[in-house]
Amino acid sequence: MPGYFPPGGGWPAVAKTTPGVIRGTVHKHLDRYIPSMNEAIQTQLRALSFDESDECTISCFEFAYSVVARSGSYAMVGKRLANNEEYLKAVKEHILGMIMTTRVQFLVPDRLKRYLGGIISRLATIGTRWDMHASRKILLKHFDARAAEYRDEMACPGGINDKGDPKSTDKPVEIFRWLFESSVLHHRWSYSEVLGEMLLLQFAFIYTTGYALYGALAELARQPEYIQPLRDEVEAVFANYGATVPACNQMILLDSFLKECQRLHPPAAISAHRVCVKALEFSNGIILKPGTHVGVPSSWIQRSSAYYEDPETFDGYRFVKRAAAGATNTSLVDLGPDYLVFGMGVHACPGRWMASALMKLVIAELLIRFDILPGAEGSSQGPLIGSLSFEEFYVPNFGLKVRLRPRV
Repeated sequence: MPGYFPPGGGWPAVAKTTPGVIRGTVHKHLDRYIPSMNEAIQTQLRALSFDESDECTISCFEFAYSVVARSGSYAMVGKRLANNEEYLKAVKEHILGMIMTTRVQFLVPDRLKRYLGGIISRLATIGTRWDMHASRKILLKHFDARAAEYRDEMACPGGINDKGDPKSTDKPVEIFRWLFESSVLHHRWSYSEVLGEMLLLQFAFIYTTGYALYGALAELARQPEYIQPLRDEVEAVFANYGATVPACNQMILLDSFLKECQRLHPPAAISAHRVCVKALEFSNGIILKPGTHVGVPSSWIQRSSAYYEDPETFDGYRFVKRAAAGATNTSLVDLGPDYLVFGMGVHACPGRWMASALMKLVIAELLIRFDILPGAEGSSQGPLIGSLSFEEFYVPNFGLKVRLRPRV
């Protein structure tokens, strides 16, 4: 996004502030977002089309990606845009276009990016339906319209509290609203920086969570022995708590199942990808020159026998058994050097609690309402990593499908 990155390099101030905002709103007040998450799930399920045999075949990724895009948009831009199909289509296409172009852009020297970046990004998406530039124009149109609504509300008496503090309301905070109001009221950053941050947040939450949910749907069809134990747990928990945050916290087996899915099917082969902006010398004398790419081979670590017993075998009970044995870092949102899907340290994903809750609510709703069956003619089999994967980013296998049949 032009105007997002500062001229001297590094990350803009808005990118350093947003994680704290998410921890203080989305994480701390997750219960405020659960109703909109449930509404997004129900809206997506109502869109399913069943054939004469009362079955519905869904693309694992398209379904997962769509429900996460809708739910994430509730938190980011509010209900109206979360139900705007043009906006949601643009969100999904822009994110996939970013994946295809970002790695190619890394190969271009910084001094040439402003001249060649647009051409390269168009070349990178030839043969796909993901026109990143066209979808970005649509997103910016909707962002501008939403910002105008915020501005009008701010001009009305009582339209915003005196401090512009989103934590003073009992309603869910729209991330875009908080960023926009902070830029206008406190001049913390420019509107271009706010827009750039929104585009990155969409990618960070929607794609990674969508990919994780995609892996879980595929594994449910491949590992049918887990369906009934998971269903029993979900029905017992929902009977006591309903579709709430406490319910999500009580789904211990589903938590383990999802963590195992993410262990084997992370959205990228490398975590914490960084580029050195100045020379860095390690204690052993190795020097990283400016422009050197650095990353953690998280996909390899999560399949290593140094950390996991029988690492290539799917075991949905793996983390339940680890917890029973007294191990730490066994829940889906826990961090550790052997499980790096959400990162580590201060830069760990601040939205992982929302991602965890959303995935559990989606899987729970599917288990309660449907029998989950393999797709016809082996369409549930095959690798989860698709042929368009490039460098460290994994692009899904769009051909993986499952069948849903309403339970009697």
